[in-house]
Amino acid sequence: MTFSRLVKALCIAALPLAGAGCVDKVAEEEAAAALATPEPNTPAPAAQSPDAAPLPQQVALVEAPVAVAPPIASTSAAIPEAALVASGPLETAPSQVADTSAPASTAAPSHAASGRDQHAWQAGVDVLCEQIGNKLSSVSIEDCVEQQLIFDGGLSVHQRPLVIKEHHPADGSNGDFRVLIMGGMHGDEYSSISILFKWLALFSPDSAEGAFHWRFAPLVNPDGLLDGGQAKRQNANGVDLNRNFPSHDWNDTAARYWQDSTGSNPRRFPGASAASEPEVQWVVKQIEEFHPDVIVSVHAPYHLLDFDGPAEAPAKIGELYLHQLGVYPGSLGNFAGLNRQIPVVTLELPSAGIMPPAEQIDLMWKDLVAWLDREGRKGLTQL
Repeated sequence: MTFSRLVKALCIAALPLAGAGCVDKVAEEEAAAALATPEPNTPAPAAQSPDAAPLPQQVALVEAPVAVAPPIASTSAAIPEAALVASGPLETAPSQVADTSAPASTAAPSHAASGRDQHAWQAGVDVLCEQIGNKLSSVSIEDCVEQQLIFDGGLSVHQRPLVIKEHHPADGSNGDFRVLIMGGMHGDEYSSISILFKWLALFSPDSAEGAFHWRFAPLVNPDGLLDGGQAKRQNANGVDLNRNFPSHDWNDTAARYWQDSTGSNPRRFPGASAASEPEVQWVVKQIEEFHPDVIVSVHAPYHLLDFDGPAEAPAKIGELYLHQLGVYPGSLGNFAGLNRQIPVVTLELPSAGIMPPAEQIDLMWKDLVAWLDREGRKGLTQL
């Protein structure tokens, strides 16, 4: 365990006595360290390795659950949002939410691209690939272009195309098992984007994954990754997309929870209204039109496996062991897992800026496919 992670663990363990200031101090030190590291498109030294082991389960159990939605079957209590704020890299609050006393008063306009020239927007996908390849050291421009990503009708706040890659079942069956898998919901979680491209490269229609209907969305928040020099968690409107989904409790609890439980932290700003953001509207549309049987969402850097909704949760995916965090107002797990009863598997990678070793990338993919084939199908047939 690195010194920074050890201090963070001790702060979380002592949170009822030490207060959130201890965690905030660690967050400031992590932010300073992040600024001292190479730019994302600079390859990491060969000696670098992923972050240390996850926080011990007994540390996370100190606090009571903070989930506002009804509790779910879980092996552990939810980690307090105040503790989760201490992840990096951190950045200066955007001007749109500089006044953190209350959510903004106006919602983002709709950025749907219906009626526009699809060919023109598809050409924008090549530009997006160039931007991704120039930003991420683990994904080249060629890696992105080779996947032949498709513009699927949605645009970010700053008019970048929201793209997918679809793999149909190898046998061409109509009664297919559908998996929606997403990365880059938070723009500063680089590894969550890169690993989807690695898994796309590993994809083999002749292997077990060829039996499923897949829809990959490798970068849900392109503005968060690509705007300016330093990536940020939120979208271009300063909204945390994973607090903006229209869960049943959003109207009653999202703003109050943001103010009371996060101290109006701009990194957790839920938006002016539920599904106010074009990127969230697009994901909701994907769920409504694709009808996934399982949703997989990749994040970083908590080094664990989370799960919400029906079916039996996987015990582990690669080096990520099950540790259910609970849900928050406007989170995907709340909206899709609890409200819509779609199993949501959330992979929290060990580091936001450093990719897992190649053998772990491969093992995570194989474990995920094996669970989908075994427990995923079985759990859903029992609903």
